[in-house]
Amino acid sequence: MLRLTLAIVLKELLSVDLEERTDEIARAANTLIEMIHCRTLPIIDDLLDKIALGRIRRFNNARAQFDAIVYRMIRERREAASPPQDLLSTLLQVRDEETGSGGLSDKEIRDEVVTMLVAGHETTAHALTWTWYLLSQHPETENKLHAELDKILQGRLPAVDHLESMPYTRMVLSEAMRLYPPVWIVARRNPNPWPLGNYTLPPGSFIFISQYLMQRDPRFFSDPERFEPDRWTPQEAAGRPKYSYFPFGGGPRQCIGEGLTWVIGLLVVAAIGQRWQLSLAPGQKIDLEPLITLRPKYGMRMITKRRLAPVCG
Repeated sequence: MLRLTLAIVLKELLSVDLEERTDEIARAANTLIEMIHCRTLPIIDDLLDKIALGRIRRFNNARAQFDAIVYRMIRERREAASPPQDLLSTLLQVRDEETGSGGLSDKEIRDEVVTMLVAGHETTAHALTWTWYLLSQHPETENKLHAELDKILQGRLPAVDHLESMPYTRMVLSEAMRLYPPVWIVARRNPNPWPLGNYTLPPGSFIFISQYLMQRDPRFFSDPERFEPDRWTPQEAAGRPKYSYFPFGGGPRQCIGEGLTWVIGLLVVAAIGQRWQLSLAPGQKIDLEPLITLRPKYGMRMITKRRLAPVCG
């Protein structure tokens, strides 16, 4: 799933084909992401900078390698006579609305590319991984998903136009991200004193909010440990408060990659689900590795079985 979502995001954002630079970019991006995981808790950043010199050196090396790749792509794109229309080209065309002048610096473009790459790559891959796991453990839900995909797609590759006609597929992915949110905890820092119940948090406090805990709260979700996509019917979802479910965060710092994650996630579930049935490999251990993202600690080995999907007539 990591390799698949990386290939999709690179194609969508940077027009990089799977066989071109994916391996080079994948190595640099994954090393960078792994080093970022070491800084999960911002409160220990300063300490890490002082004592984890080897780890920080690897982080800096990975960042330098990734920057060299991205900056090279920016330079090549600026010189291209007929650049493709993707995120990178859009960022290069950004101008001030009032004056029509300005434009983003190479560093600003690099920052946007990195943000979208991370937001649309690893988080989506983990959401998909946990989705396949849950479907493998709930055959009735899996059968309902397959029935919807067979009816709507009839053997065709899914497209964005199909997504509105596949509500149960969205419900399955929504429920998977409730139980296993790709980002399981977020932090905010208050610039001013902030009252919380009988306490007042001093300025500069780190405030942690856990999607994993909130989304399993029985006040908002009956039998919260159970995988039940039907809790995401419009009627059911409308009866819950807004921040009982926030896999992409919220407020002005809500994840910029949310829309991209939904599109990629739904299309991948539909494309794979209509042709394949996935079952958990014997002996596969299931445990959580809660870093910045909620990874399966021991990976997720699965066995694929070909399905006989309807043929488009």
